[in-house]
Amino acid sequence: MNIIECYQLLNEYFKNRSCFNIKKNRKEVLLVSDDEASENAALICALKEMEKANFLRSCSVDGEDYWVLVKPLETFSQTIEINGLVASAMASIINNICKELDSEADRCDPLSVQEKDIKNLIYIASKASPEDLKK
Repeated sequence: MNIIECYQLLNEYFKNRSCFNIKKNRKEVLLVSDDEASENAALICALKEMEKANFLRSCSVDGEDYWVLVKPLETFSQTIEINGLVASAMASIINNICKELDSEADRCDPLSVQEKDIKNLIYIASKASPEDLKK
């Protein structure tokens, strides 16, 4: 398991929780383990990366390390830059689906991609099956 994979698992964990302790909460993130020590190392590295990114703060209580969310995950924002080709491709995918569903309200403007467009693209991608993607 690598740090990015652990980071993703921890993001899922922190959607509904605000505190993590490796001994108490590890099984809520990783149910099955092939190599507990190396997976703990990856988890701790991911937690430290989240702390560097100011998502978490760490502290020790009674000799145990805890990581605590600074604020709920949904309140963090970030800025991304995409080029015109990517924006156009996103808009094309979203707008083709909107056309099929007869839903003009969710159309995407390729000159002004918004958070709702990214959410729509995530929704569309979540409906694709691995078999469809192999075609």
